[in-house]
Amino acid sequence: MIALDVDGTLAHSGRIPDVTVAAVQGTLAAGHLLVIATGRSLVGVAPIIKRLGLRRGHVICSNGAVTVRISGRRLVIEDAVRFDAGPALRRASDAFPDALLATEVLGKGYEVNAPFPDGLLNGRQRVRRASDLWAVPTTRSVVHAPGVGRLARELRWFDVTVTLGSTTEPGDWLDLTAAGLSKASGLEAVRHRLRVAPEHTVAVGDGHNDLPMFQWAARAVAMGNAPAEVQAAADQVCGTITEHGVVDVLRSMAGVR
Repeated sequence: MIALDVDGTLAHSGRIPDVTVAAVQGTLAAGHLLVIATGRSLVGVAPIIKRLGLRRGHVICSNGAVTVRISGRRLVIEDAVRFDAGPALRRASDAFPDALLATEVLGKGYEVNAPFPDGLLNGRQRVRRASDLWAVPTTRSVVHAPGVGRLARELRWFDVTVTLGSTTEPGDWLDLTAAGLSKASGLEAVRHRLRVAPEHTVAVGDGHNDLPMFQWAARAVAMGNAPAEVQAAADQVCGTITEHGVVDVLRSMAGVR
């Protein structure tokens, strides 16, 4: 069972090269199970599934909050864990009055207090009053502001999982999900469901949100473009995204040189 991150691992500037698509297909043909594990929302991962030509398998979205099964051309939501983002978002808004806030609307996009710059959120953005953003439970929330990373530890007091994002400058982005969730928690549930032995797990990624799945996997591979602390947490480091490092890993799994 091979868990693959998307941005910075499979995709560079939102694009997946042909050589990576071929390596993914070769890995599947060799009989391996492939699971996409991403911070992207469901609407953001759909084009990735199409580009890779995946017709079966599982996807972990929103940093573990949403699990999807690929069934031909259909995406079947198997699990979606929602939480009350209100207390954490109110505290973030108090500390950073100009912060951009977003809450995920599953399968559609996000409700936001103001438009996010292009490319930072997947799907449609609907501007709402800040108080409306936490009116109902959500699968994932985002706080974006310079230096907001300083709040990460404090926001965890509100019984949420806080993950530093790598979408923008370090410390400018926080992902919030329900307590105890991560890519690893979603992957572990899929592993149990598919009856894969723990020693037969591999994970490849490049971001801070990949650290839990590095601990989960029997073999953790960091991309060469990953931050130093992410590389240090892995069992090995492959080439960078521009060097198609993940292709080498997949080819090794498929027995191709």
